[in-house]
Amino acid sequence: MLHDLLDRRFVLVTGKGGVGKSTVTALLARIAVAQGHRTLVCELNTRERIPELFGHAPVGGKVTEITKGSTLAEGGGSLWSVNIKPDMAMEEYALMKLRFKTLYKIVFDNPLVQSAIRLLPGVNHLTMMGKAFNHEREMKGNTPAWDRIIIDAPATGHGLTFFQLPKIIRDAVPAGNLHQEADDMWSLLTDPVRTAVHLVSLPEELPVQETLEFHDKLKALGLPLGALFVNMVPPPLLTDAQRAEFATLTTAPADPALASIWRTAQMRLSREGLAQQQLKRLAGLSMTPVQLPTIYTDTFDEAAIAALAETACEQLDCERPQWL
Repeated sequence: MLHDLLDRRFVLVTGKGGVGKSTVTALLARIAVAQGHRTLVCELNTRERIPELFGHAPVGGKVTEITKGSTLAEGGGSLWSVNIKPDMAMEEYALMKLRFKTLYKIVFDNPLVQSAIRLLPGVNHLTMMGKAFNHEREMKGNTPAWDRIIIDAPATGHGLTFFQLPKIIRDAVPAGNLHQEADDMWSLLTDPVRTAVHLVSLPEELPVQETLEFHDKLKALGLPLGALFVNMVPPPLLTDAQRAEFATLTTAPADPALASIWRTAQMRLSREGLAQQQLKRLAGLSMTPVQLPTIYTDTFDEAAIAALAETACEQLDCERPQWL
């Protein structure tokens, strides 16, 4: 069933910068909450978008519920958000292992140690991944603390490093605590029962090319690929009959007002045609496609997220939440 793609507990959303990763993260969170799930969204050392989209102030590095005051509360679940910062994640992890704040400061406040950490390639990615990983194994009594953990992962430029780093560390460190932690992270990332990696693209040449290449790299790593969200697909301007009739107007009308409308329609139809070409390029990927239409609105907010979530739910055949 297509809706099984939304049943994974550990979800990562990635794609080229500027294609709408945060939008897809938000709509997935809305669906999860509407289905009654206790959901945590992790943003990684970035300007926060998720709280803003749901009408909440930035939350920083503290896990904070953002359900209250939002129509999200109607779903029965709850939405929590955190912006994971590398230095905070490092401190939290170190305190888990060293146990005492004083000992942490003796070790990690040392300038030589700080310099060494900064020189380690990928250490920021590793600490942020480790923080998200700890949330996945966090317990509340005898049950997992979170039904869904959704990560707005780094863009494709840094995404490959982010995804493959646990494997690199596991293979490079033969034994010990770091090896075990990296191995556990990699086991989670490659587990198709617990994890799904969703890709986001635009129906434009450069994002599509980058998506095709990134798809192949993630697949070669053995990561469980989920849905392919194509954002901002232009909605059809004309019906098939109208399009055929419009095609007979090969030159602009003499009337200036009609000529302006004709030129605008030509540009819109051209954009539609180019988008369809790019959608065909993506059709061969081993991922379930989800097309998200362009929404023309002055304010992109929770209402727009709800509309996109409904569209995604229809295409993924997921359980219809109360608010749809």
